[in-house]
Amino acid sequence: MRLIKILFVSVLIGSLTTSCLIRKDYTRTVEIDNDQLYRIQDEVDTVANFANIAWSEYFQDSLLRNYIQQGITNNFDVRIALENVKIAESLFKQGKMAQMPTINGNLGASYQKNSPNSAFGSVFPDQWNYDVTANITWEADIWGKLKATTELSKNNYLQQQEVKKAVISNLVSQIAFNYYRLIGFDKQKEILLKTITSREESLETTKALYGSGELTLVAVKQSEALLANSKLLLVEAEKQAQLSENVISFLMGIPGQEVQRDTTFHDRFDFKLDVGVPLQLLENRPDVKAAEYNLISAFERVNISKSNFYPSVSISLNGGLQSVEIQDWFNPQSFMFNILGQMTQPIWNKRQIKTDYEITQAEERKALLNFQQQILFAGQEVSNSVLVINKQNLIIENQLEVCDAYRFAVDYSQDLLSSGSANYLEVITARQNLLQAELVLVDNELIKITEYIKLYNALGGGWN
Repeated sequence: MRLIKILFVSVLIGSLTTSCLIRKDYTRTVEIDNDQLYRIQDEVDTVANFANIAWSEYFQDSLLRNYIQQGITNNFDVRIALENVKIAESLFKQGKMAQMPTINGNLGASYQKNSPNSAFGSVFPDQWNYDVTANITWEADIWGKLKATTELSKNNYLQQQEVKKAVISNLVSQIAFNYYRLIGFDKQKEILLKTITSREESLETTKALYGSGELTLVAVKQSEALLANSKLLLVEAEKQAQLSENVISFLMGIPGQEVQRDTTFHDRFDFKLDVGVPLQLLENRPDVKAAEYNLISAFERVNISKSNFYPSVSISLNGGLQSVEIQDWFNPQSFMFNILGQMTQPIWNKRQIKTDYEITQAEERKALLNFQQQILFAGQEVSNSVLVINKQNLIIENQLEVCDAYRFAVDYSQDLLSSGSANYLEVITARQNLLQAELVLVDNELIKITEYIKLYNALGGGWN
């Protein structure tokens, strides 16, 4: 018996001294190259980063800010993400208790009827038994398994928090994108309404010239076709505007309805692109942080599966009061207890432990690849948005020149027509080209604003 005690204590002490060799602490192995991740030619500001600006300051339009706030409060995806955070928080609280003992209490009474014809019943009469006991079981965290379990639950909780932030960031971007699309459609409708008025007047003039024999019926039909085409484009713009209103309403968690908006988006996004350095993505972008927390969780699962190869040591204490007479229940002589120390070593389990260990290692490698991919993808998003914004400025400048040239062509061809030096086809062509150029200009301005929103999101802004 003494030898068994010595052996048990020796194994326990040896296990404790080697436990640090089993569980490892996570260390980030992924490095970010601040010089290569962003493909940006201009010098990058290493301090300023407009992703650190709160969305309520980044977006200056008061109507848009109100819609975003309603979305954050009522959007279903955000509310679902919040519930997931609460679930993860409860599991984390439970995980923090992993190293604490388990305590169970029992209060019972039993009655035993013995057969008088039995050997036992002939000696012992029928009897009652009353007991109140407690059982305490504690597992020694020798290999760091319970510590890893706690860390796993903590990282799952932190990951869900980042997922919620990512949902909010994407929500802010989607509401802003559709809001400015609405303004863009309003600008297109404004251009089309002016064009329709002009073409209605032109049609009347064309009919009068046809009546006097100066133009053919072809000119009249071309004017009618241009007018009908303008009305068709107007209906399409109105349709797309209502669809965007429905999207914004849905994002705010309300039925589709009319959305009030400003009348212009000029000069709203014309500032220096302070994108900071790529390393800041690890702190600002919720999806990148969530990917790393997922990696840490996979790392802790490896720690847990590795510890399953080694013996587990537990101590169980059971004690309380037992008595056959209720009046003797709380008598000191009714006290009883027993204590059990146990070490369990896996020997043969059909390769289950080794398979689990290999799977968790593969899952960790997958999580690492996903983390690296998220960083690379984030860098690509930033690079793409900066590129589009810089090029879009040049595109808008050139498109303005195109519009000015077509306006001149319309006025000049109209004058030539009045003097008989041009045919009506030249006037029609010039007007159609001007309409398309003005609509394209609106699209190009909207593309620039959209890329500013995407860049804000790509840098990790919008959730704070």
